[in-house]
Amino acid sequence: MLGEVELAMQHFNRILAANGVCLDRQIMFAASEGMQKGQKVMSHMSRSADLIKIKTSEAATEALNLITEALLICPHAEKLLKMKAQTLCLLRKYIEAIHLCEQSFAFAEKNFAGDLPKRLMEGGSGCPDILDVKSWRQDMVVKCHFHLGRLDSALGILQKQGRGTNDQELLHPLAATIRELQKHKNAGNEAFQSGRHTEAVVHYTSAISSSTESRPFAAICFCNRAAAYQALGQITDAIADCCLAIALDENYPKALSRRATLYEMIRDYNQAADDLRNLISILEKKAVDKEESGSKNDKELRQVRRRLSNVESEAKKGIPLDLYLILGVKRSDPAAEIKKAYRKAALRHHPDKACQALVRSESGDDIQLWKDIADLVHKDSDKLFKIIGEAYQVLSDPEKRSEYDLAEDMRNKKTDVHRNSPRRDSSMHSMYSPFTRSSTRRHSYRTYYWSYDDD
Repeated sequence: MLGEVELAMQHFNRILAANGVCLDRQIMFAASEGMQKGQKVMSHMSRSADLIKIKTSEAATEALNLITEALLICPHAEKLLKMKAQTLCLLRKYIEAIHLCEQSFAFAEKNFAGDLPKRLMEGGSGCPDILDVKSWRQDMVVKCHFHLGRLDSALGILQKQGRGTNDQELLHPLAATIRELQKHKNAGNEAFQSGRHTEAVVHYTSAISSSTESRPFAAICFCNRAAAYQALGQITDAIADCCLAIALDENYPKALSRRATLYEMIRDYNQAADDLRNLISILEKKAVDKEESGSKNDKELRQVRRRLSNVESEAKKGIPLDLYLILGVKRSDPAAEIKKAYRKAALRHHPDKACQALVRSESGDDIQLWKDIADLVHKDSDKLFKIIGEAYQVLSDPEKRSEYDLAEDMRNKKTDVHRNSPRRDSSMHSMYSPFTRSSTRRHSYRTYYWSYDDD
């Protein structure tokens, strides 16, 4: 009942081993049944401990099934609860692990408070004290928040423990990492908001280089760095970072929206439409999961659907890509400058180098996870690499470049009035914070970016 399996088995064994003592048959039967259940729990616990050490999803799933079965017999066993939390983390079910820790603490706190531990100790069995009961749960919740990208929440728990201060950070392995990541990201945000975009790139890069184990947090840093690259006119760099962000967190709406905007800028409307369709799917699922019908989520859905309709209309026009913007050069740049820009872009965005920015784990099931992420990044970078190659193929050939420029001039003359008029779909971006960037290119453009995630 109290979850002390070993202690219960000791008492059952004493009853069953009592010789020459007349005991009620019901007591003997209950002791025998209790002993069998205790042995089953201990067997499941031992097997689960071995499976957890393997650190694969298959082993963790098997361990979780055994632990769940054992908890039906002994629902308050601390060892079982801790092992269940560990298996949920291995399976990346972090929300479930947090709920388990929070919901089981009330009984555990009552169970191990007061003089109960002393009474159990007197019975010959050691048991955790209230500090142990609280400590492993807090450590587990910190770990879960970290992997969910909720670094502020994790740090808040550490500070409440008195373990987030500078002189005690080493007591928790994540404390120093969290502080370092937060420092770099916050510095990047401050630099970006102050218009120091190159400096912002440096800070976000430092955060990414420190650790990508918290994948949602790393996705935020990649997406924020993409905004800085976008402000600097480095559009292919921005697209590449959005690809990395989406690979790390496929349900990250801000990264999908930003990448769609970047594709619109280079006039790759088909790719932009694909991202907007995926964004709509995520927002629809969010509305169902959180029952947000009639809320802000509905407004965002309407805005994205209108935006998708406009992008699909543009895609039907067959407008060629903005080749100069893809290579990050001006129309007036000489051939040598275009060649230099191409070599830099091709080297930077070669598919085989796309995953070098990811600092990853190489243990257990994480190996397969990072392999899946790498495959997705490689696929996206291959598309970007081909676009860069296509741009250079045209702009490096004097005749093709001249034909392209002429076609651009003719198209621009026909659309001057439309381009210089207020953006028709500006209402679709009300969830963004707009800014206008004047460029040394042949025209200026307006871009949109999401507000920062500070979780």
